[in-house]
Amino acid sequence: MFIELVDALRCPVPHEESWLVASTTRMEARHIVEGTLGCPVCRAEYPVHRGAVDFRREPTRPRPHATEGRDATQAMRLAAFLALSDALGFAVLLDAWGVQAQPLRELVETPLIVVDPPADVIGEPGVSVLLTDGPLPLAMSSARGVAVHRDSAARLAEAVRVTRTGGRLVSPAGLTVPAGVRELARDESLWVAEKEAERSPLVTLHVRRG
Repeated sequence: MFIELVDALRCPVPHEESWLVASTTRMEARHIVEGTLGCPVCRAEYPVHRGAVDFRREPTRPRPHATEGRDATQAMRLAAFLALSDALGFAVLLDAWGVQAQPLRELVETPLIVVDPPADVIGEPGVSVLLTDGPLPLAMSSARGVAVHRDSAARLAEAVRVTRTGGRLVSPAGLTVPAGVRELARDESLWVAEKEAERSPLVTLHVRRG
């Protein structure tokens, strides 16, 4: 887990939003390899092992193995779709997209967070791994882009929540583009969109007469 990305993490337990506090026992190149993240609100603790932060309530549940291999062409498409042209911010790859994290890092300098990747994917400098079984443990509007792999409306809604205004979203073509998101391109398997700014509520003007 890249130490500078800890500020973007949030406790998934339902309560007021709070940052997490890191306690490390082993670090490599500003990457937490072993340690613990703690919530100052509910006192929950989340272990970091081999670079992965485990937010799961059932941590013994096995992770699936990859059904697809690393693909330089897919990684290049992701880099273009998510507009990863610099090292600013971070991008999120959900589920099976995590397999493409390593070849993607060879193309871009943007830090990556992979959430619930196949068991073959481990954390390394530049690639942070989060394991979950609930909401994405990320702050609202914190990511510059998110790639959704599963045909899950709930997963897509979470991706929209954590993507910043103007950020990119990549989703399976079978999912409906949600409100507040503007579609940019589409093919038979994916669509790419941009998160729009939230509209301000209408303000009623009261005119004083006399």
